[in-house]
Amino acid sequence: MAEGAPVGDFSPRGVATRLASKRPAGRLGAIGRPARRSHARMIREDYLIGWIKRYLRWLAEITGLLKVADYEVAARRADLALRELLGLGADSVTSLTEGELLARLTVDEPPLVVRDKCLLVASLLEALGVAAAGRGGGSFARGCWLKALQVALGAQFTAGGALPEFAPRVETLLERLGGAPLPAATEAALVLYHEQQQRYDRAEDALFRFLETADYAEPAVEVARAFYQRLGALSDEALAHGGFSRPEVADGLAEVERRRAECR
Repeated sequence: MAEGAPVGDFSPRGVATRLASKRPAGRLGAIGRPARRSHARMIREDYLIGWIKRYLRWLAEITGLLKVADYEVAARRADLALRELLGLGADSVTSLTEGELLARLTVDEPPLVVRDKCLLVASLLEALGVAAAGRGGGSFARGCWLKALQVALGAQFTAGGALPEFAPRVETLLERLGGAPLPAATEAALVLYHEQQQRYDRAEDALFRFLETADYAEPAVEVARAFYQRLGALSDEALAHGGFSRPEVADGLAEVERRRAECR
């Protein structure tokens, strides 16, 4: 298949359980039975379970179509799913900002639900990119993968907890993009993502790409200083675990200041 394998497999039961609002520990009534959930709460949980199962079925169907290289039908199915989720087709979705996407997905929802809706959009965009690449639409494919990457990165910081199985992998999306230049805001998000994953060497690589894109402007340099300050507070063992060392912290900060002086 062109430009990498399609998105992975799914677990409807686990995802539906995560998306459904957490049930509080049952309060015992007068005769020792747990208090019943309110009717409205039961309806809400049933809705969420049905909603996520439907979209996971669609994702599984799209994945199957990609595996047999039926790119045309896979693209139509992904486009339809995006229209259901956002009210927009793929062409319009790739032009939206992350804030505009969130506004379309957020309707008084808990953070985990918003996060997983965003990840569904990112998964659909990744699949749509694979379908486009299979039909020779490299430019549109890269646009889909870039937007999927941006949405996936934003979702990483929306709520805590383990990501659902259908979530696209940031590393896979970066591989699909093949080292293409990324917007400064995306590189800045990658710094935070790799740091969160304790891959400090990759975080530094993203940091210098961010600085180059931002022309070493003072706000960008402040981001770099804060990054090295955080690394400097870590133990030698933690740095080594993340592919870094204490001398590299000092050398990296000095390199930032040197390049900043050259750009002034």
